[in-house]
Amino acid sequence: MPPPIILYIAMSLDGYIAGPDGSVTWLGPYEGGDEDYGYGCLLARIGGLLMGRCTYEQVLGLGPWPYGSLPTFVLGSRPLRAPDKADVSFVAGGPADLVRAARERTGRPLWLVGGARLAQSMLAAGLVDELELALVPVLLGGGIRLFDGPLPPGTLTPAGVRTYRSGLVLLRYRIERGPQPTGA
Repeated sequence: MPPPIILYIAMSLDGYIAGPDGSVTWLGPYEGGDEDYGYGCLLARIGGLLMGRCTYEQVLGLGPWPYGSLPTFVLGSRPLRAPDKADVSFVAGGPADLVRAARERTGRPLWLVGGARLAQSMLAAGLVDELELALVPVLLGGGIRLFDGPLPPGTLTPAGVRTYRSGLVLLRYRIERGPQPTGA
């Protein structure tokens, strides 16, 4: 069994991962402080990062490269500048090509950082194995949704829940592929 692809992402309670302008400034009150919302455990577990070109450009604009020397695989055919000491590869093709390139190089679990288009296409293609959703107690009322479009049938098996003092709740699920349960 190949190492899992983990989608770890913050989402407002009304299902948005970014505001209407693509901004994530609404996450500001939840950054820093003494709680890392499972981020440290995730980083200790993964062997690399997967991200779309827009997310990569957004991360570049936020300041120093936050991922150290973790191999980062960006879906895009035209390379962009890479920060000093960052290990960044640009992969042409589609999501399956991105996953293949990353798994061949790392052989370890991979964090799907985003953005929305890449996450949605990977979810639709059945390429995501685990979800770690940091539900932030905010209602954005609009913006970029995480779950927007058809998804393949499957069942989410709970793998953990943690509630933080800030009101944020981290939900962890394993995605079991196959027919959805019938009846309710």
